[in-house]
Amino acid sequence: MAGMATTFDGSARERAARGRGSRPLFVLGGVAALFVVLAYLSIAYGARTLSPSEVWSGLTRESDLLNHTIIWQIRLPRLVDGMLVGAALAVAGCLLQGVTRNPLADPTILGITAAAGLASSTAMVIEPTIPTWGMAAACTGGGLVGAGLLFFIAWRGQISPIRLALAGVALSAFFGAAIVALLSSSRTFLQTSLGFLAGGLYGADWRDFRATAVYILPGMAGAFLLAGRLNVLALGDDVAAGLGILTDRTRVAILIVCGVLTAAAVAIAGLVSFVGLVCPHLARFAVGNDNRRLIPASALIGATLVAAADLAARVVISPSEIPMGIITAGVGAPFLLYLVKFRG
Repeated sequence: MAGMATTFDGSARERAARGRGSRPLFVLGGVAALFVVLAYLSIAYGARTLSPSEVWSGLTRESDLLNHTIIWQIRLPRLVDGMLVGAALAVAGCLLQGVTRNPLADPTILGITAAAGLASSTAMVIEPTIPTWGMAAACTGGGLVGAGLLFFIAWRGQISPIRLALAGVALSAFFGAAIVALLSSSRTFLQTSLGFLAGGLYGADWRDFRATAVYILPGMAGAFLLAGRLNVLALGDDVAAGLGILTDRTRVAILIVCGVLTAAAVAIAGLVSFVGLVCPHLARFAVGNDNRRLIPASALIGATLVAAADLAARVVISPSEIPMGIITAGVGAPFLLYLVKFRG
């Protein structure tokens, strides 16, 4: 009987392990399916609603000039740009939560978003007709400067995750105030400030994709390459150093990648908040704490969240639209309060 009980317990544990192993695929498959549905709805709905046949005709026939233009020149590039923004912010948040060992970390809270935003607003004030590639370059420079300042302020012989988080909060407040002061003193304030400060994809097109993909795609590759080191870093600096990881250099590399990803997202969509906070936690629920899985899962969930938020922003008061950042803040702010109350 004891042998039968042991066999039964072993079989139960094996079935439970198989169940846990299948959960990530099940959850991520559901997210991928949701994204496909959202992609179709994003193409079909807007100021002009397209039927399924009109969507197909616009996708496949250039002779259907109106629908072809709506889909290929307006809605599809906006969807693709939103994918890039969501994936970039989610991966940046995933990296920052790992490097600070702080569940409340994300690019907005740690000041990297505001640093890129300050560079963007400065470029807009100096040259209102700045080309898209110039804006992307300015944002990237600002994001890297913000990441560098974050490292410099947090450094005291070595980097403490606590000092990194506190320095980020201070920089976010400072850069945010500078952005508002700069835009409010400019003649372009009324035209540009609302969409930029709240965040949104209004006017996003293929030029934004071409200008920012050259930053986001290498940034994603860098995040994947750093995933293994981030796993080791989570064990503590002493253990990581014992395993041959250069901890401070790894943190510098992670901050650089976060600066590039966040800045490219800001160049497209302005100051979108909370995507980098919410998505890594949702991904962690699905795939666990291994960053080799967590980073791609965060990218998928980020792309899905931004696609959903942009769709809602376009249809809530159609034919007008509200800034997408209002939707992400409406989702992210309660989630942040939940983390502070129960997980902080």
